[in-house]
Amino acid sequence: MKVKAAGWAVIALVAAVVGLLIAATLASRTEPLRKLVVATLADRLDSDVELESFAVDPFPTVTIRGSNLVLRLRGVAATARVPPLIQIKSFTVRCGLFDLFRRPRRFRQVTLEGLIVNIPPGGLAGRDNPISGAIQAGSSDGASGYPKAPIVVEDLRTDDALLRIIPKREGKAPREFAIHKLSMQSLGYAQPMPFKATLTNPLPKGLIDASGTFGPWRKDDPSTTPVAGTYSFNKADLGTIDGLGGILDSTGQFHGQLERIVVKGETHSPDFSLDISHQPVPLDTKFQAIVDGTDGDTYLDAVDAVLRQTVLTAKGEIAGTHGVHGRTIKLHVRVHEGRIEDFLRLTTKSKQPIMVGRVALHTDLTLPPGKTDVFERLQLAGEFDVAAARFTNPDVSKKLAEMSRRARGLDSDDKAAGTVASELTGRFRLHSGTMTFTQLSFALPGASVQLQGTYKLRSEELNFTGTLRMHATISQAAGGGMKGFFLKLIDPLFKKKGAGALVPIHIRGTVEKPQFGVDVGRVFKG
Repeated sequence: MKVKAAGWAVIALVAAVVGLLIAATLASRTEPLRKLVVATLADRLDSDVELESFAVDPFPTVTIRGSNLVLRLRGVAATARVPPLIQIKSFTVRCGLFDLFRRPRRFRQVTLEGLIVNIPPGGLAGRDNPISGAIQAGSSDGASGYPKAPIVVEDLRTDDALLRIIPKREGKAPREFAIHKLSMQSLGYAQPMPFKATLTNPLPKGLIDASGTFGPWRKDDPSTTPVAGTYSFNKADLGTIDGLGGILDSTGQFHGQLERIVVKGETHSPDFSLDISHQPVPLDTKFQAIVDGTDGDTYLDAVDAVLRQTVLTAKGEIAGTHGVHGRTIKLHVRVHEGRIEDFLRLTTKSKQPIMVGRVALHTDLTLPPGKTDVFERLQLAGEFDVAAARFTNPDVSKKLAEMSRRARGLDSDDKAAGTVASELTGRFRLHSGTMTFTQLSFALPGASVQLQGTYKLRSEELNFTGTLRMHATISQAAGGGMKGFFLKLIDPLFKKKGAGALVPIHIRGTVEKPQFGVDVGRVFKG
């Protein structure tokens, strides 16, 4: 037993000596390792590096800890507009003992806390650099331009980080993304680095899950760093955009460089709505866009959307303006054959659209940034054509049918009175929540109506003036009897431009309760 105990004592003594030797060896290598870490970061990211503390703990596994790591792009003075490229509150590195003596040094896992990444404006750090040319001319992963780093990281992880993208234009606020979880592999291998990330999109607010590859990092011009992958954007709250409502889901794929990312995807909103009507309708889109990741500007090559039964196409941009906070949406929207009731459900409070029928339209859409709701800022200018239109409001249909009957000089019980408006065309312009119509016309059996005026989206007030052109004369429209006989005296007042009668009219009231009338003053004034 004494011999066995002595054996264990010897083993313990040897282990202690070996441990002391390892600790002494690592202690002697702490400062060289610190310098290697700083030099590697400085070279690979073309940055000036500050590191407050750095320590190596050999037991039970080799653990390296550091704090307050700051990297600033060389030649770029730190300002409020251009903060440090990377800030890390603390980091922990784990590796095997022999990993520190390999070439390159291999860190198995790196954990970061308090990570802030500031992507600088495109071209800000652009300088003549032979590596840049080698990368541009080399393979797509950039391996021909970058040699393998003296330190490689197998797995990097961080939670609750912040990605801030500094815009190219001064006066624009940076885009900020809260990164809840991020993992990257194979850092330092001069090849694209696989990554997975979960982050919050600020507007509309929702979670994005993305995975793909990033890099290798282009130290001479970070905005040209390659990126590719797929994303899912789930349960985004459109209500975080003033004037909109509903939940949006989107999936897609992306590739390119930070300054030019090609995105293809689709969105699904089963309950898209505008707060002016609060009537949800399904909206689905497929799109292709180019996103400038350095400032967030988006250029829409093609958008194909389906709003209930209506198919829309659009193209344009979502871009910032110098000195203006936020981005302006500019689109050209076209509908070849849709349904007018689909648009009316979005823009009117009535549960039943006042009109149904086929619609074709094209419009230029502009939505400037601002804090007011969408319809106060939305601007439209275009033309429309509604065919086979039918009014759903019984009172409106009755009045238009009566107008059509009188325009043809038919008796009140004549079954040939027919339908109401068959076609509606015009030009429109929306500004500050008021729709202005010009050259608005619709045809009735026996008559045509020309109008111009305004429609207020929120109050649904109507204010139109125009003319009713009838086939019949005034006396014929009044029917037979003494009334028709005496009205023959004034028929000449209304017979103009080849019409049986040209009657000045107006429409007032609201969409729910429109009021039709004759402008007698305009008759005698004319």
